[in-house]
Amino acid sequence: MNNKWILATDIDNTLTGNRAALDRLREGLEHDRTRYDCFLILSTGRRLDEVLTGFEGEGIPVPDAIISQVGTEIYLPPFRAGMAPLAEWDVMLRQQYDRAVAERFFQEIEGLELQPDRYNTRLKASCWLDQTPDPEAAANEIEDRVRQSEHGDAYQVVWSSGRDLDIIPAAAGKGKAIHFLKDHLGLEPDTVIVAGDSGNDRSMFEAFERGIIVANAKPELRQLAESERPGIYFAQRSYAAGVHEGLHHFGLVASRPAPV
Repeated sequence: MNNKWILATDIDNTLTGNRAALDRLREGLEHDRTRYDCFLILSTGRRLDEVLTGFEGEGIPVPDAIISQVGTEIYLPPFRAGMAPLAEWDVMLRQQYDRAVAERFFQEIEGLELQPDRYNTRLKASCWLDQTPDPEAAANEIEDRVRQSEHGDAYQVVWSSGRDLDIIPAAAGKGKAIHFLKDHLGLEPDTVIVAGDSGNDRSMFEAFERGIIVANAKPELRQLAESERPGIYFAQRSYAAGVHEGLHHFGLVASRPAPV
């Protein structure tokens, strides 16, 4: 499959946040995905069912692939509720990960709250740190525990938005999932563009040269914009309008974004 380019974009606060801007971007993508031979990946922290309901309820574009649960699950069409994730990815990650071990790194962190069971999967241990005395210090403590443990090579910490912390397999994450999809499907694009707004998108920007950081991005991602990497475009617009602006900057959609 020789797609000319791949767009891998986060959903929440990257595509969503301004429905009119998202509708305009979706319409542009629907026209230009065929014209420019684009393969669209939604790369998100959401569960699969939350992505599917977003097609109708939020105007999220229907993609060619879904990477969900912070890069621990991959889905290919036809999409349907209750479907199993891509087996090759799932089996590989399970060989290296034990959620019970991951949750031990959360012990005795004052104010830490486990996220609901639907977000704590076999391949992801997730908590909230916003009720801890110092969320940044708590995140650093958990990262230190993982790094210094005998399991340090098998687990990674994803810290995002000053609140959300996930421990996932070292082989997982949004950036690595995109690379896996490219190899699995035999995609050989001329260009990969990623788009995001927060820390759990960082691995996409580390994995690929070109990316779009929307204007409403969290500080942990804004640091990349300040690093003067030439392939990263820091949009003046927020949410979907920022993605649209970035795609126009890279010459990958014909229509211009609406004025700020």
